[in-house]
Amino acid sequence: MNKVLVFDIFGEYAHFRKYFTNMSPTTFIIPPRTVIAGIIGAIIGIDKSENPEKFLLKDSLIAVGLKREVNKVVMQINGVKATSLSNLTMPLGMKRQINYEFVKNPLYRIYFSHNDDELYNLLKNRLEMHESTYTIALGSAQCLANYEYIGEFDLSEVESEDYINIQTAISLDNLIEIDFTGNNKIQKSIMPNEMLNDRTVTKYEEFIYSISGATILAKTKKVYSINKLGEFICAM
Repeated sequence: MNKVLVFDIFGEYAHFRKYFTNMSPTTFIIPPRTVIAGIIGAIIGIDKSENPEKFLLKDSLIAVGLKREVNKVVMQINGVKATSLSNLTMPLGMKRQINYEFVKNPLYRIYFSHNDDELYNLLKNRLEMHESTYTIALGSAQCLANYEYIGEFDLSEVESEDYINIQTAISLDNLIEIDFTGNNKIQKSIMPNEMLNDRTVTKYEEFIYSISGATILAKTKKVYSINKLGEFICAM
């Protein structure tokens, strides 16, 4: 993989539901790799029943970073207890308000490469034309999103034992050392990182990322350079 597509995706709200929450759903700050694969699949037009296995770790490179500081907000969403269509007309007692946590005004930068040239070029064409087969959203369906294509760039792996300013989330398995000096706000989360078409998650991974939109000064086992942008990224 020596080429990478870069695009920014943004919206008013995002909700990437944490897998261990139920009655009051909370959200990850950044989209998990599985969500980004879903967004790319929506742009290309891959059916959701086939999408996950198009983006297995062995076939694709996906990275994500925050481009500006974000905050979380909690809003009440009206829900209806419904086991059939008739339940939708039930009296108020069958309805309830659920507290949902959202990320407010997020702007993410997505980096993508793939071994399948046909799939890669299809995405490149859609991004250049600013088209999407399906409506894209930041996690939850009500969190509609838009994107801006940044471009296609050369991608090269960097061999360095020095600290590097990294623009993206970093897997703890990839992390050697981190510089905590400064006012950078860094968070850590365990997120789903790969799944099969039947929605079975085959890999969870722990990541660190900046929630202030800043780079992370770190030493890593594997890092990639996008020279023309002057950015360094780590694959999820």
